[in-house]
Amino acid sequence: MIRIIDNVAYEGKRSDSYKLMAYDCGNGHLEFSASAMTEWRELQWTQSQIDDHLEMIARDAEERAEEIARRNAERGARSAKSRVRRLCKAIGADTLLTLTYRQCVTDLAVCKRDLKEWVRRVRRVIPDFRAVAAFERQSRGAWHVHLATIRLPAALQNRQGVRVKSFPLLLSIWRSVTGDKGGSFNAKSRKRNSQRSPGRIASYLSKYIMKAFVDGEKWVNRWTRFGDCEMPQSIDLGITTNLTQAIVDFYGLAGDSAQVVNAAVSRWRDWVSCFFEPSPA
Repeated sequence: MIRIIDNVAYEGKRSDSYKLMAYDCGNGHLEFSASAMTEWRELQWTQSQIDDHLEMIARDAEERAEEIARRNAERGARSAKSRVRRLCKAIGADTLLTLTYRQCVTDLAVCKRDLKEWVRRVRRVIPDFRAVAAFERQSRGAWHVHLATIRLPAALQNRQGVRVKSFPLLLSIWRSVTGDKGGSFNAKSRKRNSQRSPGRIASYLSKYIMKAFVDGEKWVNRWTRFGDCEMPQSIDLGITTNLTQAIVDFYGLAGDSAQVVNAAVSRWRDWVSCFFEPSPA
């Protein structure tokens, strides 16, 4: 690839080195990645060659505007997907909630407003409520919400000071928000020795971000978060020229008490990722 920086031409080629990164999402969840680096060398181009290249780039950009926009949207979707996945792990999400409408609510702004109000009212009974939410459009065009959160108490105290089961109470709060639009509420919590781990819940929720891209909804924020959900910061692990050794090191850093929930290597071996979480007790 060629880049022009300060009127100087540089050529970039894939090197034999890999940049190693990690994210400690908390709760025993670790994400590691290795990405091939690019080596740049200055080209001794004349001003005429630089001008010709810039003209070609401008011409190609105009002709391929739709393709460039698609790639930018896909890049944004991948970034959002990673953020959602890491946030779910950071809060230790072990419960999935789904909020739906009886009516066909096709306005995403209405759905977002209702969700925000529902969370506001839920915090009256669960002050420290935390969740990561993704919006999905059903085949009929109606919106609904998927939320990853931590396990809900079996019972809660309503505004009258009476202890009631949490499921009916949260459903009644959602219906008080949706009004004539009607509402339904579904909750699925992790059971002992089940496969509904925070890592898998994170993967489940983040897939809706890419689904939004496939649906062609560009530049629309299809996720949000509530409460104390801090984004894990990246950790620079340095550079290596041995991809196999990098993977071995990832396993060593994760430790014997961790299990792999996802591992992948690109067909071109230009990146690898390994996600770990605590082994079941």
